[in-house]
Amino acid sequence: MLIASGSNFKFLLSSHVGFPLLAIILRLIPITADFSYLIIAGYALLGRRQIIEALLLSWFFSMLSPEIVPFAEYESFFRYIIILACFFSILIRANFRKTNGITLGTISLGAFLILHAIFFSQVPTISFLKASNWTLVITTIFLAWKGMDSLEYEDTKNWIKGFLLIILLISIPTLLIPEIGFSVNSRFFSGILNHPQALGMTVAVLAAIFIEKLYDQNRFTILSLVIFIICISLTIVSGSRTAGVALLSAVIISVLLFPISTISKIKSLLKLNKNRFFVVTISLLLITILSPFIFDLISTFMNKTEKVSEDSIIGAFKKSREVLYKPMIDNILENPLKGIGFGLASEWSFMDIKYFNGIPVSAPIEKGVLPLAMLEEVGVFGFIFFIVWILLLVRLAIANSYSDTIVLLTVLLFNLGEAGLFSPNGYGMLYLVIIALVTTKPKLIKNIN
Repeated sequence: MLIASGSNFKFLLSSHVGFPLLAIILRLIPITADFSYLIIAGYALLGRRQIIEALLLSWFFSMLSPEIVPFAEYESFFRYIIILACFFSILIRANFRKTNGITLGTISLGAFLILHAIFFSQVPTISFLKASNWTLVITTIFLAWKGMDSLEYEDTKNWIKGFLLIILLISIPTLLIPEIGFSVNSRFFSGILNHPQALGMTVAVLAAIFIEKLYDQNRFTILSLVIFIICISLTIVSGSRTAGVALLSAVIISVLLFPISTISKIKSLLKLNKNRFFVVTISLLLITILSPFIFDLISTFMNKTEKVSEDSIIGAFKKSREVLYKPMIDNILENPLKGIGFGLASEWSFMDIKYFNGIPVSAPIEKGVLPLAMLEEVGVFGFIFFIVWILLLVRLAIANSYSDTIVLLTVLLFNLGEAGLFSPNGYGMLYLVIIALVTTKPKLIKNIN
């Protein structure tokens, strides 16, 4: 009996399904909602792969709809416990003598943000804590991915893909349950997440990942195409223009970056096997029949309402983000060199700050355009540092593959409408995990016979 119990517990630890599932179940029960975060923190101590999974679970918990999960009183505090557990876990495993360029560049950017917070921020405490938290999280993520061999890397990548797919599949039935699926906005779908924008960007990331299987003749399946179509459909139903435009722009930019590769992929697509011929025929038929509805849906998606008429995508973007970027421009003109402080709202006195024993643990801000936000917060020199770091990420993704570049650009372009790259306690955690995934090359396994 004891042996059986021991083997079951070992399976729970090693399966990468049992432990996360246990944590999710505990999060759904009011009395154990807070305890579920401690379960994730403990899970992170088990290895590099568990670190990535723990951080993604932390993101998932913060994104879940309040209509589904009970209130967790110490949620903000326990998220930091998870981050510290992940950092300690990588600290005892990482080989810092073999740190690669992107990790060093990221640590340097983090150090700059911390020093800027101390010397130039209008609210040093908040800026310092935010900069330190981001540096800790992104460094931990890069070191975790870097330390994996190719097998563990692929297994973790597949786990993430599967996890996002489960979110998509569980969200679909809530189309018929408006109290959950449309709890935030009666017109735009949020599924099991807490905002339509969150769902839109999540399924857009999944769509970007599945694009690879559409053009690779050896990996193409009808199921992959169906999942891709569902992702695009849910992006439209969510009303997330940020997600839709980012995904489309990422594909267009990647085509321009990989002209030769794109031509070969188009040739591959034109080699229609039986499956592809069937799919193409049915798709063209459906598009022809539903074209009036599709055009109307896209028009509604871009304008967010049938009553508003905009001349262009730029016009729609300007209308929705003007209230955010105007105060930012005023601050940039007033403080062009030193900025107002990392992680601060344009009017910091209006920030909703939550404290735990006198220490600020939550101070969310909303800024649509990340490059403009960085210029406002850390000045010209910090902005230049940030752009160099972004270019380094893009260079690494291009060196990896065409598909990795699409995924990276999709996530980066989200930040032109939803600036979450420096918000690891919110939606930004998914940004950081995916960015590190597609800019890291795993260690090859040596075959020793």
